Amino acid sequence: MSYNPTEEQQAAIDGFRNGGNLTIEAGAGTGKTSTLRFFADAAQGRSGLYLAFNKSVQLEADQKFRGTSIRAKTAHSLAWASMPSELRWKLDEKKRMREADQAEHLGLRANIRVGGQSVSKRVVMRLVRETLSAFCRTAADEITDSMVPVPLQLLLSGAESADLQRQVARYAKKFWLDVIHPEGVLPFQHDYYVKLWQLSRPTLPYDFILLDEAQDSDPLLIDVLHNQQNTQLIAVGDRSQAIYGWRGATDSMDAFGGDTFQLTQSFRFGPAIADEANVWLDLLNASLRVRGMDKASSVHATYNRVAEGVLCRTNAGAIAEVIDAHQRGVTVGIAGQNRAKQMHQLAQAALDLQERGWTSHPEFDTFKSWEAVQEYVQEDEGADLAPLVNLVDEYGADKIVSAIDACVPADQARTTVSTVHVAKGLEWHHVRIAEDFPIPSFDEETGDLEQMTPEAMMLAYVAVTRAKRHLDPAGLDWVRRYRNALARPEYAANFYRNAQAHRFSEKQKREETLTNPDAVKNMKGKGRSGGYSRGNTGVGGSRSGGGNHWANRRAS
Repeated sequence: MSYNPTEEQQAAIDGFRNGGNLTIEAGAGTGKTSTLRFFADAAQGRSGLYLAFNKSVQLEADQKFRGTSIRAKTAHSLAWASMPSELRWKLDEKKRMREADQAEHLGLRANIRVGGQSVSKRVVMRLVRETLSAFCRTAADEITDSMVPVPLQLLLSGAESADLQRQVARYAKKFWLDVIHPEGVLPFQHDYYVKLWQLSRPTLPYDFILLDEAQDSDPLLIDVLHNQQNTQLIAVGDRSQAIYGWRGATDSMDAFGGDTFQLTQSFRFGPAIADEANVWLDLLNASLRVRGMDKASSVHATYNRVAEGVLCRTNAGAIAEVIDAHQRGVTVGIAGQNRAKQMHQLAQAALDLQERGWTSHPEFDTFKSWEAVQEYVQEDEGADLAPLVNLVDEYGADKIVSAIDACVPADQARTTVSTVHVAKGLEWHHVRIAEDFPIPSFDEETGDLEQMTPEAMMLAYVAVTRAKRHLDPAGLDWVRRYRNALARPEYAANFYRNAQAHRFSEKQKREETLTNPDAVKNMKGKGRSGGYSRGNTGVGGSRSGGGNHWANRRAS
């Protein structure tokens, strides 16, 4: 390495040399990858495996660990290498099979009855696939009823939900038996061979294993690692960035035991942004706080600049930002591989439902008309879909489709819109937080202020730590007042009313400024892939001002 480790990094390196299991808690931008590279230098000939979260991370790690004894792989690449030869043809041939034929093969020849309603074969087959996906993330040996998701849109009672789960699980088990049969004909997904790999209890031929993003690990992978003998296991991650629990991931930072080491010195941003991050860490009661570099950074509202990165809580919020950028004449891109395509499919599904009364998209496949969706979002269960419906009703599904189609590749865009889930691991010089983050509510009758969930606070922490030079907190600019209101309940009512009024006022200021083309400054220093870069240069400024849900198909 061309530079010396920090004191925190050196302590972790010494712990690694001792040979016991470790936990490395690495705050946002604190040099996690460089620390692991120091581990490679200290390995002294021992063979190591770096388990990457996805393929792109693995490819980047290949470069970092080149010339060392560490090999970077994903769980999928390890599993594929041990794929039974009699099953490989199922992926090689990439056979297509109509959903109707799949249902027929499973013996699903009619809609199923649950309570007083009929659940279509199309919905049942979607639930079968989702059940198999859930099974393939667990350490379980077989499919159980509890793995079957129950669509809220069906408005089922407890007994009816259990009945639906029993019926769907029966078909999911039949599907799995076909999957593992050499002559099975049903579609074979990549997650299936990872599950088969885990069930085979594999032995990994490495002296030590580095598990990256351990806070968002699948139980399946943890089971594989726990079954290793005489292998040093190192969990690496940030438990305050555990934002994938909704898809079955678990926080496995403590899975291996051993000594814990913290990395708190961020190399991404300066003190002002670190202070903003630490407010969220305070609310989370996290054991770690981040320290900013000795470089200028700023946190305040900006009205006369186009942010390089705009971060949203939901896909609905992201599409609203895309439409807004188009209306202002700003070239916009959407971050994430296939993310624009997925948003297009979601908007197209709304259009299909309006025009032909059905769609196969999982957000809407339980509805038979757009009017039924509009009625559903009036119920508490439909709250997550309400932003989607409002957006479609305001702009029209066809206009939303056109807006997404008009986006440019992220590396050619003046501004890049992203959900926080997609933005994890990325960074931009100038970040604005979108307004689709809800302000915690206040109950006038009970006098209670809403307690944010840990998941919501972790999402906010990830969002604010994507900024390198300047953060416009916008949709999260109420956090300090919220913290004060939690400590002083008598301020709770005023907090909520003032936060709502402040958001409305800030939105008006932004609209008034950015509708004037002369007020919009060109952004400079744009990095690759939509303006994010990995350098550490600073910019002048200081902390000031600022403080005085369509359905969330989340990113993956």
